[in-house]
Amino acid sequence: MRENVLCCEHPMIGQAETRWIPVTRWAALAGNWDFVDRNARYQGPSIAGGYGLAICDEKFRDGLIRAKVRFDGPEGPLKGESAGIVLGYYSEAGAYLVVGLGAFESAYSIWEFLPASGWVNRSKPAGMNRNLRYRQDYHLEVTQKGQRISLAVDEVPVLEHVLPSPLPGNQLGLYAMSESTPVVFQDFEVQRRPPTAFVAMQFGEPYDTIYRTVIRPEAKKLGIEVIRIDEVNRPGIIFQDMQRKIDDANVVIAEITAPNQNVYYEVGYAHALNKPTILLAQRGKELPFDIRSYRVIYYDDSIGGKPLVERTLREHLRAILQEI
Repeated sequence: MRENVLCCEHPMIGQAETRWIPVTRWAALAGNWDFVDRNARYQGPSIAGGYGLAICDEKFRDGLIRAKVRFDGPEGPLKGESAGIVLGYYSEAGAYLVVGLGAFESAYSIWEFLPASGWVNRSKPAGMNRNLRYRQDYHLEVTQKGQRISLAVDEVPVLEHVLPSPLPGNQLGLYAMSESTPVVFQDFEVQRRPPTAFVAMQFGEPYDTIYRTVIRPEAKKLGIEVIRIDEVNRPGIIFQDMQRKIDDANVVIAEITAPNQNVYYEVGYAHALNKPTILLAQRGKELPFDIRSYRVIYYDDSIGGKPLVERTLREHLRAILQEI
């Protein structure tokens, strides 16, 4: 596979990775496992009807994960086994996501564990699980960009899904469901991407100035990549580009001083995704009734007001980085 080269300084998590990083430290939480460096072997459940769950020491929010998966059974199609990569883990009693093979009678799936209701299928059916076979190596590559999760198998994109809310945790792991067939995971490794912020605001002065002199530099100091929709250089429909960029972002920063319908739509879309959102407005401006209940960073449009809005924005961004 081709390796993507990414570079960014992120004070909250250290140097962002520019290469694939092998994962070698594991802890088994459910089922019987053997671990050797980047490789893990699930031997079966510890109780009848159980499943396997193991987590690693990696904290992960955006980037790529890849591993090779093999079901070590007899020749022929699978008979109900499933396996995948765990995202967003923070507690075995909490919610977490699995992206992988064989669940819900599909070849490729995204499924979630919910404490109150158990396992829930989160993606549309993709392929039939009877097309998966024992003793065949499947190369999984999972991409997480904000709330967009995608899966490629043997370098073929097979699945993409936008989550309705950000993942609750940031720990990675492995999942396996098999009564007697060992499931082998090999060459588990990750590549992190820097967090991103989508900026919603009216274009033109004085808003371009606060974007250029406050929002962009303060975000970049924290290793956050920022994007405005007018900076998207690609053909297509602007509305779809906007949705995709908000889906992929970790945080939305919105300047809401001007009564701009596009900006308020973007804020509403971010709120519908439960996306962390920071609102900015000039002091003394009247805001719509629906916005007044939200916390807003007010700033003075003056040289003296610049240091205060810089500091306040930086504090809000740092707090969000701690959470993600």
